[in-house]
Amino acid sequence: MKRPAKIALIVASVLLLTILVVVANVMRSHMRVRGIEVEINYGNTPQLVDQRVVADTLISRIPDLMQKQVRQVDCRQVAREALHVPFLTHVSATVSVSGKIVIHATQRHPVARLFFGNYEYYIDLEGHILPTSELGECNVVVASGDFVGRLSSDTVKAQIQSLWKVALFLDSHANYKPLIDQLYVHRNGEVLMVPKVGDQIIELGDAEGLDSKFADLVAFYHNGMPRAGWNTYSKISLKFKGQVVCTKRE
Repeated sequence: MKRPAKIALIVASVLLLTILVVVANVMRSHMRVRGIEVEINYGNTPQLVDQRVVADTLISRIPDLMQKQVRQVDCRQVAREALHVPFLTHVSATVSVSGKIVIHATQRHPVARLFFGNYEYYIDLEGHILPTSELGECNVVVASGDFVGRLSSDTVKAQIQSLWKVALFLDSHANYKPLIDQLYVHRNGEVLMVPKVGDQIIELGDAEGLDSKFADLVAFYHNGMPRAGWNTYSKISLKFKGQVVCTKRE
């Protein structure tokens, strides 16, 4: 085959392929949505939400979603509505070649279980308040406090901020996390801790300087507590920089 004929054949093939792609995209754009697929990255967190909840939320918030043509789907709107599922973050939405809406999301990671009056919540890595879930439970530190007012009040928000800072610190330090069982916050933001081992209350003070406070606590556990005896003290205070102040049990 001569060179001009080869070039003409190649050009014709490219044009045909282009036409087929355009026709396929036009047909796909007029296709009705064929379903919803949800892909959730749970990381190392127990499953708190499933695909069904996300799909049901989308359909309830966009009632005509399943009647739309592919070209009518606003993926940004779909992603925004999926964020109304409280357990989800980093949500994106696309439409597959087959006409299905595909949701990609990450499940939030709780760092504390918050007891607020008769209600229970989780606090996540970013400080968001999440409901508990019937699908699973997270083995995280328990948090409570001297709360007066609603969750949305400034005073309670400040208290929860203190709890969150300590819980986040514990979650990110594998050597400290096993030490603490419960957190309690006063109205002034100062935090008390209940250890998993020992019968003492640990006064942490404010939620600042946690690296040095926990280093002091561990040093005391290693060097001071074995000599004094684990039942000698009723209270251990880390409120004063560079010091561990203990109160003897009566």
